[in-house]
Amino acid sequence: AVDKMNKPLLRPSVRLVNALAGEQVPLMMGDPQKCTQLVYNLVTNACKFTERGTVTIEANYDKEKQLLEVSVVDTGKGISKEGQKRIFSAFEQEQNGDNRSFQGIGLGLSVAMGIARLHGGEIRVASKAGQGSTFTVVLPCDFQKRAALTLRAEDGSGSAKSRAAKQVAALAARAAPGGGGGAGGSHSS
Repeated sequence: AVDKMNKPLLRPSVRLVNALAGEQVPLMMGDPQKCTQLVYNLVTNACKFTERGTVTIEANYDKEKQLLEVSVVDTGKGISKEGQKRIFSAFEQEQNGDNRSFQGIGLGLSVAMGIARLHGGEIRVASKAGQGSTFTVVLPCDFQKRAALTLRAEDGSGSAKSRAAKQVAALAARAAPGGGGGAGGSHSS
């Protein structure tokens, strides 16, 4: 992967680890482009801010709670407690070290969180400055619960967010058992 200046995002001293091999990850219903963008934003951020070590992608499915957790774990610079409060806001970036050598205006994590919320989920961060970060996307796999969560995410204004929430809820209703089947927007994470 390369950044907007066509510089490699993955340094030679960083190894990308796919820890998903062999994992039983359930079929996820959602917008495939948006889900891909969400994971891409998290992985490219991890690559940008990791000078040496690893960037690992892992998944865990909690069958009892019907939740899928996809984590991007890096050995990078980490994020201060103060930075963690801001990083999901639009146009915000953690200001430490040489991060300004990368292009961007601080929208990636805000967009990623918006996508997670439209799919009835969230993103959690665990990090300490100088010790790396773990970003975990938590998404519900229960189609009926997802439809209810998505409808609650509506703001009632007829905005694009509200229209998108209705579309996701309609897809969830069709994909649910007995709901008409055939969700062409299925995405396997």
